[in-house]
Amino acid sequence: MHLIAAIFLPFLATCSFNQRSDLVRIGLFSLFKPETIQVRASSTATLSLDGISSNSSLTGGELIRIRLSGERLNVVVIGSHGAAKQSIETGQVVIAPDAEGTLELVIPGRMRRTVRGSVSVDAGLAGRGPLRVVLSTGREAAIASVVAAETSRREPEALMALAVVVRTFTLSHPGRHSNEGFDFCDTTHCQLYRGEQDLADRAAAAAVLHSVARTAGQVLTFHGHMIEGYYTATCGGLSATPSMVWGGSEDYPYRRIECQWCKASRFRRWQRAADARRVIDSVAGFLSAKLSHETELSTTNDPRSGFVESVLVVDESKRYVLSADAFRRAVGLSLGWNTVLSPTFVIERKGLRIVFRGRGFGSQIGLCEEGAIAQAVSGRSYREILGFYFPGAVVSSPQE
Repeated sequence: MHLIAAIFLPFLATCSFNQRSDLVRIGLFSLFKPETIQVRASSTATLSLDGISSNSSLTGGELIRIRLSGERLNVVVIGSHGAAKQSIETGQVVIAPDAEGTLELVIPGRMRRTVRGSVSVDAGLAGRGPLRVVLSTGREAAIASVVAAETSRREPEALMALAVVVRTFTLSHPGRHSNEGFDFCDTTHCQLYRGEQDLADRAAAAAVLHSVARTAGQVLTFHGHMIEGYYTATCGGLSATPSMVWGGSEDYPYRRIECQWCKASRFRRWQRAADARRVIDSVAGFLSAKLSHETELSTTNDPRSGFVESVLVVDESKRYVLSADAFRRAVGLSLGWNTVLSPTFVIERKGLRIVFRGRGFGSQIGLCEEGAIAQAVSGRSYREILGFYFPGAVVSSPQE
């Protein structure tokens, strides 16, 4: 984050720390189930244990190693010279850097994140792990990180359109994971959050932060009510609706949008292949069922668009039906999210391999990011872009 132009540091600091009523809680590393995490502050930070300040002040560079120990945490503070300064057993630890500081979080051997805000760590809902790591950060700072994670392009009008939709999603889905102790997860189940890493490039960060600041407070509404804001990397030429993908009703009358703006995307049409046994095992694990490697997979598709209405899983007398979204989650959790890229696909078994062919990338709902970029390049404003993908919706702000 040190590469970002100094002009934007006050913006981030204000969003993250001064607007305490506008904090969001993001559950980090939810897919990795860590039992050990290391935390390093970029500057001074306060260390609190079990919700009570320990009167400990950490200096920049000092390392905190947190390990699960039964139903408790073992917390070791390691000084800048590598020697342990303090070892504590506690139920929860909260680390809060100063106003312009960041925290570096490391799952040893697996992942590293730099985040802006305070971080709490405990032994999880069951009290026996994995670690529950929750970031409390300013909403606008989180929106900037999500927008930066979604695209590396710098077209201002496209970034502004995306910022409005990201903000709308955040505000229209409060407490999405409240039963787990936070508001949102850091995966595409909610919105992809990777901390500060996507804001490390000076020019890209400046474009993103400027676009978020210019649209501050703006959301999409329909008949005076905020809509559920959705977006996708590439719709592939024809969008889907929430009811098609997830079922249920929706307050805003989403309809399918024919989009030629993303026709140059490499995800307009795609093909992926995977080991058949791994695909079947991933489905079996998701269903908590025992399936042979001879299991057959077939789809029921919408004849016009190819959208998958259901996936039929047949193993001799056993039959299961999954929605496209459930099937994609089953495969994605095991083989990676780049295996079945969208809900519009076909399945073909070729010996020991299964081939997936489809179009679009992501849920295919709402704003098409590739299409928004193309429209911005053509000269369309962010309001025109949003009007194309959300007909009848209005860009509203607290002043309007």
